[in-house]
Amino acid sequence: MSANSLGDYGDSMQATARCGGHVTLLFSIHSESEDPLQQGSRGAGFCVEAGVECTIQAIPLSEGEEFSVNIGIQTTDGPIDDETVALLYVDVIEEFMQRKLLDENLCYHIDVTLELPLSQGFGMSAAGALSCAKALCSLLELETEPTQIAHIIERKNSSGLGDVLAATVGGIELRTQPGAPLSSGRATSFSSEVEVLLCWDPDFKRHTRTYIDDPQWKVAISEAGEESVSRLSVGDWNSSRWQQLLDEAERFGESAGLVDELGRSTLIERVKKQIPSSHRVLPCMLGTSVCILPENLSTPLANLEEVLLASSIECLRTRIN
Repeated sequence: MSANSLGDYGDSMQATARCGGHVTLLFSIHSESEDPLQQGSRGAGFCVEAGVECTIQAIPLSEGEEFSVNIGIQTTDGPIDDETVALLYVDVIEEFMQRKLLDENLCYHIDVTLELPLSQGFGMSAAGALSCAKALCSLLELETEPTQIAHIIERKNSSGLGDVLAATVGGIELRTQPGAPLSSGRATSFSSEVEVLLCWDPDFKRHTRTYIDDPQWKVAISEAGEESVSRLSVGDWNSSRWQQLLDEAERFGESAGLVDELGRSTLIERVKKQIPSSHRVLPCMLGTSVCILPENLSTPLANLEEVLLASSIECLRTRIN
């Protein structure tokens, strides 16, 4: 994730920030605290290069002009006009306003580029909130911690638990304590540049709150997640643990009952038929999506896009970051 600020208050100014997506492979839910900074998850997964890029331009108001925020959202398929998607960025702006951090003598133009689909388990709401908060902090030269603002937005919308914390460490991460970065949240990671293939069914989308706010799912997910995290937490977290992570992710999906859902189970079986034995297919929590990963981090990812697309399976190749 990076940001770059240009210009000054004498004219317009602009800042751009990027944040990659995040795939959760297993997790437990910790949302009991009234303080959103203490809420989150324990779990494991990996961060990817593909994600969200946010550019914010601020222009001084002319005489008689009122404060305004304009949001434009672009996907790989072109621009979209979706108020629901834009609300995430409105929430970020409102959080800055409530903290009296926003200069209301400026009008703001927010241009967002989404490189992965939403509501498919790729951590795109966290990436969007974090890239927007990072760009605003850079634009206005604020010392405010953007990761905490992004985490608060995630918890406000029940759109995620640990994606922002994962983004602060990157790579292949293990989240050992729930909460926001620079608060109670704790995570460790090891790096890898291995390529992965993300696949999804565009006809099925699930908002994270469908699961994490449901009492029965919370119990099933948390019990399975705590068992996996407790085993993964023993010993050093490094590249030697990759195979164990894949095994635990598989076990978690089965124990929590998440791989039994029709849309997800169908996609898993369709993808498994197309891949070699040197690769693993695992569900991305909590979308109707899967990731194709090499069994060994030193094994290059096979060229599978053509055969997947021929089977009407949407996919995108990216890299762990």
